[in-house]
Amino acid sequence: MHRQVRVLHVDDDPEFAEVAATFLERVGDGFSVETAANVSEGLARLAEASFDCVVSDYDMPETNGIEFLEAVRAEYPDLPFVLFTGKGSEEVASEAVSKGVSDYLQKGRGTERYTLLANRIQNLVAQHRAEAGLESRIEQQSVLAALGESALSGCGLQTLFEETVALVSDALGTEYSKVLEYRSDSDDFLLQAGVGWQDGLVGNAAVGADEESQAGHTLQVGGPVVVEDLRTEDRFRGPPLLLDHGVVSGISVVIGETDDPWGVFGTHSTDQITFTDDDVTFVQNVANLLGTAIQRQRSEQRRRESERRFREIAEVSPDTIFRLDTDGVFTYVSPVIESLLGYAPEDLVDTPFQTYVPDESMETAFDGFSRVAAGETVREFELRLIDADGDLIDVEVSASPVTHDGSVRFVQGLVRDVTERTKRERRLQRLKAQYETLIENLPEMGVFLFDRDCRYTVAGGGELSSVGLTSADFEGATAHDLFPEAIADELEHYYREALDGRSHRFEQQYQDRQYQVQTLPVRDDDGEVISGLAVSEDITERRERQQALERQNERLREFAGVVSHDLRNPLNVAQGRLELARTESDSDHLDDVAAAIERSHRLIDDLLTLASSGDEVTETEALDLGALTEGCWRNVPTGDATLSVRTEQTVVADRSRLEQLLENLARNAVEHARPQSAMSSDDTDGNANDLTVTVGALAGGFYVEDTGPGIPPEERDEVFEAGHSTAVNGTGFGLRIVEQIADAHGWTVTVTDSESGGARFEFHGVETA
Repeated sequence: MHRQVRVLHVDDDPEFAEVAATFLERVGDGFSVETAANVSEGLARLAEASFDCVVSDYDMPETNGIEFLEAVRAEYPDLPFVLFTGKGSEEVASEAVSKGVSDYLQKGRGTERYTLLANRIQNLVAQHRAEAGLESRIEQQSVLAALGESALSGCGLQTLFEETVALVSDALGTEYSKVLEYRSDSDDFLLQAGVGWQDGLVGNAAVGADEESQAGHTLQVGGPVVVEDLRTEDRFRGPPLLLDHGVVSGISVVIGETDDPWGVFGTHSTDQITFTDDDVTFVQNVANLLGTAIQRQRSEQRRRESERRFREIAEVSPDTIFRLDTDGVFTYVSPVIESLLGYAPEDLVDTPFQTYVPDESMETAFDGFSRVAAGETVREFELRLIDADGDLIDVEVSASPVTHDGSVRFVQGLVRDVTERTKRERRLQRLKAQYETLIENLPEMGVFLFDRDCRYTVAGGGELSSVGLTSADFEGATAHDLFPEAIADELEHYYREALDGRSHRFEQQYQDRQYQVQTLPVRDDDGEVISGLAVSEDITERRERQQALERQNERLREFAGVVSHDLRNPLNVAQGRLELARTESDSDHLDDVAAAIERSHRLIDDLLTLASSGDEVTETEALDLGALTEGCWRNVPTGDATLSVRTEQTVVADRSRLEQLLENLARNAVEHARPQSAMSSDDTDGNANDLTVTVGALAGGFYVEDTGPGIPPEERDEVFEAGHSTAVNGTGFGLRIVEQIADAHGWTVTVTDSESGGARFEFHGVETA
């Protein structure tokens, strides 16, 4: 017999709270619901009596649902708390989670939300009760500890598997346990290890991986599968491995990640056992431990494979690849060292690097090695090395630490001959002259050329005066010499990205001004990056205009949210009352009430769309107009109407807003083509009088037309006005939204006659790809 579930529902709308309570007690198993009209009353009720769960609205006078949650958590830290609200906001949801809410559910149309709420409450209460009565399972924890110790000791996987199946069977009192390895090539499982099975099966027996077997079903659902009586199980069959051994009960879980499973672990008994949640958790933890051990072995295999690939790459690299231990002794040098210094690789291995560094470069070499040995990556510092003939070679070195468990294991890097450096320097001088000409032609922007050391070689343009600096201040300086540390760090990061061949566009704020900066590599005729370029533009005024627009849009969204909340609650109450009335009466008037409620919801939806949609489209993509239209057609109740697509255009637009435009036009065509006498709240699939809606291409745009009654010329100037509709069940906002979406894209929309005399909407100024 189920224990009663006592629920406290706090909502400032008494009618809604009463309807919710009625439905919860009707659909919830053993539910008893008490209501409170505000937070103070709710806290008083909690102090007077015990409850299993609290359900609260968010928007309430004086104290909102989040503040109520905080008050409850202060006194009842573990009590299940569900925020059941009409305010759909990621911000509210995120704040609720951070404050410890148990669940978050939005109010919606219809009564199915109460069923969902009841299910959420039942789950939370069951979990809370289980946690409150949880007793330590000492033997199971001992098994996990023993297996963990074995895994860490480095024993082989097969040994760990065999120890696991024996210990789990002992802990749960089952006769059989098994480790099944999934084989994707044959789509089955191999019985890799097991206890209790007939001789000769372990290592040889195969189990099917389809959903007809318990293991296959486990792989499909991705979570634990518990069987109390295999004889009455209807989710899957045996398989023969279990049936032949008289198995009745069992648990099976996935080993490894559900999207990349290694296999399945299971334990079974010939007795009928009701496994507890603790038992299932124990088996899952065992599988997790095995998965970790398998992953560790895979990581080691990948490490060995990575080492093999490293040597393959190093063997063919045009630069010398080397490794040093933490004492500075070579442990590996690639073959190309012979063409650089005249030494064979084996001549350098086991010798200290300073052997090949002249005194004049020793300090630089030791400084670079020390920094890398301390965990820092050092790029492109210049050294001189002594070759086999005693001559000095100019090189550039980059090195980085290779770490394991937080400590540096060795130093790895490359050495590059920089003889061509002087040639590049001459090319840079030519570039300076070219970019000085560019600066003269971009007086309103800042233009900066920098070398491979991130030092400015050319700087100019109108932006320099806005920061109190001159061209002379920049020449030879770095960003850290001129700007605050945070700004300089970011600049240098993107400068180095440009020198590595990658372009970026980003924004920075400096001295109360907002700048947009673009960095890009400068290449020579051979495609080699020889310098970097940055162009800066002051966008302060542009951002201020944009922020003002965003604030205006935010105020509109806030207003729309308030209106939506205040209107939807009474409608939800009316919807609930209607459903209750249907159980007591079959009056035809109830259908008219349902139609009125539905039309009110549609009006709210359209009003919200009009209020929350921006005036500009900022994110667009190339879209297949025909395919998009067909998808939209399926989203609209069109009855017997037909869609004809006569375009293969790819248009550049905001996907969601173009979908809304197409759906509104389809809905408008169907609503105005349907006989008025057939209109009712349930007539979403009514006869549309053999209506055909066609989407086709125009020069610089597209059109949507229908074979309906059309729009008289004298009404065409009014159809895009908010609230204008000639359909009985229309909201009057559909075509206003269409025009708004077109305007946001920079398109023009006109209405005229189709070939059949129906309505034709033409869109011009459309970008195509």
